[in-house]
Amino acid sequence: MQVTRVENLSKEKFIEEHLLGNKPVIVTDGMKSWDRDKFTPEYLKSQFGDTFVQVYDDLFNLQNVDTLSTYIDKNFNRTEEEGRALEYMRWYTKLKDVDFYWSDDVFDALKPFWSHPYFAPMDSLAIPCSMGEAGKDITKSRFPYKGLFISGKGSRTRLHRDPFGSNAILCQFYGEKKMYLYHPDKVDSVMNGDEFVDVMNVDHNKFPDFSNIEADYEDTLKPGEIILFPSGWFHDVTCISDSISITWNFVHSMELPKLYNFIENNPEDGQLEILRFFLKDKVSADAGINEIKPFFESKLVGV
Repeated sequence: MQVTRVENLSKEKFIEEHLLGNKPVIVTDGMKSWDRDKFTPEYLKSQFGDTFVQVYDDLFNLQNVDTLSTYIDKNFNRTEEEGRALEYMRWYTKLKDVDFYWSDDVFDALKPFWSHPYFAPMDSLAIPCSMGEAGKDITKSRFPYKGLFISGKGSRTRLHRDPFGSNAILCQFYGEKKMYLYHPDKVDSVMNGDEFVDVMNVDHNKFPDFSNIEADYEDTLKPGEIILFPSGWFHDVTCISDSISITWNFVHSMELPKLYNFIENNPEDGQLEILRFFLKDKVSADAGINEIKPFFESKLVGV
């Protein structure tokens, strides 16, 4: 089954049916006014080719830091003899307090060429927090895992779900991506402890129930389309052509019970470091549920 495609999606319907309703959606008119010519390999190389970028494998493990030009020249327009690209360039804005090859300056330079999707809320966000504050515009603000993804044909992000129950938005500027989505209730079939099944090379001894299920959605994201991966949804994404996209994560204030539950049940989860980074002016660096929950509860009045 394909993901439902819509246009003229109101913020209210996006929140009610897709965030709270936990239903994936592809919005087909969310990028119409954007200057997608500024998100091509040629343009990005001409502007940022000498800048160092983050290169990962298909499971988010950092493999290398190289220049943007080197990555594109090595992984784009590959011949059949060269085979598919194995490395995936995920160029994130700052998401923790360390010096690294972040992409904040690049996003600042690209700011005039795109805008916050019209259907996506900017206020009443828990992460990054805009509760009782000015709204968070994706082109001007830091969001968790905000990244520019530049990926050669064949590169892949293996099955995963996004950290601390957050939602993810992916905007496809260039090329196409094949996607498989599995509902959160299939967790016992697609996970063994902390390990996710490789849907392309299933170990049936580790994942004996996987053969009994099917993907809830199988689809191809095309240029100009924006997809929402709601909280808890498992997704596997392969670039079926050279590809350029932008992504970020967020948690809406109406999803706070789900966030509380995650923090309480996963107090040692490594991704909570990123959550605390986005709350660093509001809670301590080692805050747990007993500090994070009271902070949000104090902000709920008037949200």
